[in-house]
Amino acid sequence: MFWLALVPAHSTGQTTPSAKAMAKARAAHEQARTKSKISPNHPGISPVSFRPDIADEAGLDAEVAAARRIGSGKSGSKEANERLARASVVLIDWVLRAEAVSDIERARHFTRKFHRDLRDSGRHVENLSRRGDLMARQAMGFLLERGILLQKDAEKSCVEFIAAAQKLAPAGWHAAQCLMDAAPEKAWAQMERAAEQGHAAAQEWMGRRFLGQFGAKEDDVVRARAYLVQSASQGRPSAQTLLAYILIAGLGGPVDLARGVRLYTVAAEKGDVNAQNNLGELHETGRGVTRNIDDAIRWYERAADQGFAPAQFNAGRLWAIGIGGKNDAAKARAFLLQAETNGVLQARQVLDWLDRQEVPAPAGSPASKP
Repeated sequence: MFWLALVPAHSTGQTTPSAKAMAKARAAHEQARTKSKISPNHPGISPVSFRPDIADEAGLDAEVAAARRIGSGKSGSKEANERLARASVVLIDWVLRAEAVSDIERARHFTRKFHRDLRDSGRHVENLSRRGDLMARQAMGFLLERGILLQKDAEKSCVEFIAAAQKLAPAGWHAAQCLMDAAPEKAWAQMERAAEQGHAAAQEWMGRRFLGQFGAKEDDVVRARAYLVQSASQGRPSAQTLLAYILIAGLGGPVDLARGVRLYTVAAEKGDVNAQNNLGELHETGRGVTRNIDDAIRWYERAADQGFAPAQFNAGRLWAIGIGGKNDAAKARAFLLQAETNGVLQARQVLDWLDRQEVPAPAGSPASKP
């Protein structure tokens, strides 16, 4: 008896804006195209901000240090504020791009760095955004969405993201989220544009939509596979997991079992619970890998320890039936009770079966004799 999660679920990782915020975001979407106070051709203002020579963290640190030195004197404060603002928008762009590939540790690192080194730059970023700088508007969307340095405001955040979505893929992804309920057609057009601009999360969502998810009325597995290849190649674990399933199933193209196993393994090592559970199933059955029950249990337990109910059931099931000479009723019960609590109905069947195995034999029966 198996309880598997072969088709991975998706997670936005985002806070859904209120209905009021989304409705106003829809209006902002219309206004952004026609009522911009600053034309993209306005002299001296680029629709995408000029980036200082910041290629890595060392360059960012040097830019911030230079701005602090300039700002130590009154005559240089304007230039210092400008440079701090531009360093901030670059760092926030890094946060958003790390989140797009689900590199949460990197995103947290950059966020901590922002709080530590640029915590006084909020009003400078705001001033830059008012001049029509799109990277600054994207940064404002980020700050307002999360209540960092500025008061949290979902409505204003959506306005800023929608304006910046003209050119910037991370802003486009967030703009699509803002519009999803109030204006789904516009949201998916925005999502597609962000995907074409290289946003890994948008690419995965487009892939899922072409698989019939998100209420899509028709599917196109070939296009889904193409989008997921793009997202997975950037290292997004959930896209790697879904692509692995597609490759192993041979959907939208030839079966590629070896590549599917590799993708599952990469995603599983990154902590993706669907990949861990499915990799456990492959090791249990020996499909695409050498059959190894120890590895199957190890992968099931890694997903189970993260609270993934199908893996809790699978780990409990293996410990209960003792495949490979391994059985542990206590471990089996612990995992199965977790799975049952999390909605896996089959867990009760295995628990009942365990109860029957442990019923003591009646006194005087052959089983009770030495």
